[in-house]
Amino acid sequence: LHGRPELTPVAIQAGKLLARRLFGPQGSVPEKYAYVDYENIATSVFTPLEYGCVGLSEEQALEQHGDPSTTSTVTDVAGVTHTVCDGVEVYHAHFRPLEFSLPGRGSDDCFVKLICANEAGSGSAAHEQRVVGLHYLGPNAGEVVQGFATALRLGATRADIQATIGIHPTNAEEVVKVRVSKKSREDSRATGC
Repeated sequence: LHGRPELTPVAIQAGKLLARRLFGPQGSVPEKYAYVDYENIATSVFTPLEYGCVGLSEEQALEQHGDPSTTSTVTDVAGVTHTVCDGVEVYHAHFRPLEFSLPGRGSDDCFVKLICANEAGSGSAAHEQRVVGLHYLGPNAGEVVQGFATALRLGATRADIQATIGIHPTNAEEVVKVRVSKKSREDSRATGC
């Protein structure tokens, strides 16, 4: 697994698929699933405030899908500067999980970022924006990201994510509610329903 994610589930899956190809009955595994898809592997870091991701980072998306001739920087209402370009749209939100309200923790402790590639040129209609990355910082990151990993593997668009009805009140609901694009320069702090 040289050059591949060094994760136990990845190694187990690679070993299982290799064993099936070498020793299983001919055609027992459809070709589509005969090899590990290393592109959209979800992972999480189990720190006190968990981090989880699947797909591309913002930098990788800009490199693979962005139009370098349109690269610029924008500053949002909070004074944060972001790199933007045609071909990639990044939606983000800061939020405060319900479970943080009782202990009196500070607001905006958590963050979600949905990275989309514009499939039909430089258009930005939600149905043309394929989700290529999801990054989440907050409670239960592994659980949240695992659920969306399948959506990314199946080629979900931003419209698909937005059409999903979130379970309220959960942290994963923040992913389907994210609406603020970095290009818009709007405030990315979640404001409730």
